[in-house]
Amino acid sequence: MNIGTKNPRWKELYKIGAIAAILSEIVLIIGIVTFFIYPFAPGNQSTESIFLLLQNDQLGGLLSLDFHLVLGNLFGILLFLALYVSLRQVNESYALIALVLGLVADFLIFPARPISELFSISGLYASATTEIAKSQYLAAGEALLSLFNGTSWFINTLLGGFSLLVSSLLMLRGNVFSKSTAIVGIITNAAVCLFFIPTIGTYLLLLSLPGYMIWFVQLTRRFLKMAQSG
Repeated sequence: MNIGTKNPRWKELYKIGAIAAILSEIVLIIGIVTFFIYPFAPGNQSTESIFLLLQNDQLGGLLSLDFHLVLGNLFGILLFLALYVSLRQVNESYALIALVLGLVADFLIFPARPISELFSISGLYASATTEIAKSQYLAAGEALLSLFNGTSWFINTLLGGFSLLVSSLLMLRGNVFSKSTAIVGIITNAAVCLFFIPTIGTYLLLLSLPGYMIWFVQLTRRFLKMAQSG
């Protein structure tokens, strides 16, 4: 193990990184399972249907609006920090670049998923008494729903995948993580970075899901070992 990972100052951060990785795994599994119950709604259902879902089934509304993705990005903040500390001894410049790109990606998820705002507007729509007011709330809702596949989401996905790809390449160069962890990370995050390619991009994102399921487990085990050695 790289001597830089044995610094006791980072022991707690490695533990937090392990927790963040396993929580990311859980969120990913929940997202996959619930997708078949509450499919992604923006762009696939009318604004009015989404408003009704938010009023009648709040949990289903949250899941159909990718709330699990917001949670995953929140845990990602801690994961990026743990990756930076563990990989900075390999190449601190690239590790810092990966950290900054990852944090920027995580924060971009919030404007890309205006879930709270949609809940608020759906409540106003439900209480509206005139057709003019309802049409105004529908128009506001459509504007918010357009953000789900907008620029913030695009940059969030691209920067997040690229950040983790850089970290995976550093894993391959160093001796902190196993080669298998590095290879799984490279393949998985390279697929994410190519999500914008027409036709096959969506399939690449789907193929990255099993890769992440394996990778998060590998990261959890390694962070726990580093915390113990620290």
